[in-house]
Amino acid sequence: MLTTETHPPMNGFSMQVLQNARFATLLCVAIFANFMVVAGHDHQRLVEIGTVLLGGAFLLLYGRATMPGALCGSAGIALAAFFVLGTCSAALAFAPRFALFEVANFFLLYMFASAVAEEISRNGQASFLSAICTLAFACASYVFLFIVAYVAGLSLGIPLALDDFTTNFSNIRFFNHAQTSTLPLLILLCCLTPKTAKLRWLWLAVTTYWWMALFATMGRGTLLGMAAGCVAAAVFARRRAFSYLRSVMLTAALGGLAYFLLLTVVPALLGVAGMHSFTFAVERTVADPTSARWPLWHLAVALITEHPWLGVGPMHFAHYTGHLHIAAHPHDWLLQIGAEWGLPALLCLLIAVALGLRALLRAGARIDRDDTANQAIFAALSVGAVAILVDGLVSGIFVMPQSQLAIALYLGCAIGWQRTIIPAVSATAPGGVWRLAGTACIVMAMAGVIAGAWPQALAKLHNEELTPAEQALNNGDQWPRLWKAGHF
Repeated sequence: MLTTETHPPMNGFSMQVLQNARFATLLCVAIFANFMVVAGHDHQRLVEIGTVLLGGAFLLLYGRATMPGALCGSAGIALAAFFVLGTCSAALAFAPRFALFEVANFFLLYMFASAVAEEISRNGQASFLSAICTLAFACASYVFLFIVAYVAGLSLGIPLALDDFTTNFSNIRFFNHAQTSTLPLLILLCCLTPKTAKLRWLWLAVTTYWWMALFATMGRGTLLGMAAGCVAAAVFARRRAFSYLRSVMLTAALGGLAYFLLLTVVPALLGVAGMHSFTFAVERTVADPTSARWPLWHLAVALITEHPWLGVGPMHFAHYTGHLHIAAHPHDWLLQIGAEWGLPALLCLLIAVALGLRALLRAGARIDRDDTANQAIFAALSVGAVAILVDGLVSGIFVMPQSQLAIALYLGCAIGWQRTIIPAVSATAPGGVWRLAGTACIVMAMAGVIAGAWPQALAKLHNEELTPAEQALNNGDQWPRLWKAGHF
């Protein structure tokens, strides 16, 4: 079992550990790139595409233990059926190439998460802590961008803006989506790191900023998800969640204090306008509680009624939203899968989610009372699971590239940790047929991603303008899904 007493987080972070966590490290490098290296939705999508393709290549080279086991067991069988139904839906869609891209991308992200889980289950604490430490370093670098914008803006007398918190993101909500998956893990790192560790203050500073940025941007879906996750952890883990929930309250309080001091007091002293996020959020919620989501939800229900079995095709909700001029997805993962993939696929996905949550709860029940480290990990993973699922009911967290990468990392950590507590039943080595089938699935998924992205990928890489034909299709509207400009 994992213990911070024998292997503190900082002692487990080394090159050898990174070699034993190559898939988690690759995910964190991609998250770092989207934070720091590239700007805008399209370039972040290009980073994700490159990452899943590189991850697929790694799986073909190193993932022999991952490929056969990822779709085994009850949850794996349910997911296999989910992807088969998605492929059938994509084949019958209006634009099969784009529909197959989403199925292939989801499949490779899941295989990526399974590879992270296999690394953690094999290497234990070292790989788990390496993953969240590497993630924290990626997030710490992003904090630096805000510090530069904050100091420069106030020095020039420029009022603070929401964009100062979401550098390199096309929309402030896309950053909030990434926060939902990463904030529970950052809090966990604060909780697990010994008070004497030199980097503890860095982790506290990063997590405090994550809260402050969340308060400033008022990501209501993320806040709702975190609140629901904390309640769920308190119910499921009870006293075992106390240590972690105490860290949640501490870091949230520090984030609130930082918001008050840095975003209201300091600007006022310098004669610069400060932030009024709470007032704006209340006014916005009172004026329109669903933030224009109701028409999207109504349309999704109508599509489910008309196409219950295979849906309208993955990524094809946008084909029916031209008259709404709101978004290319329904901002609800249940309605998104139901409308685009069909109700049978949604049922398979729900079965897999339910089985995964049950496995997590069973692992939590196995933890010894004096094992405070694993108790905190269980609480953090419970908070993260519920936060992601709840936020996904009102947002596009499962659609945007950075949040998809972060969810894959969370999922790999959760599955891997669960297997360190309850090891999978050993089975005979998979035969050549199963290995060949796994290889074929990954190769076809990589081909699906390339086929769906390649015609526009080079243009996006070089920031080329839309062609007249593409402009005619978009009619001036740009709704991020695959690319910032749609296809329908």
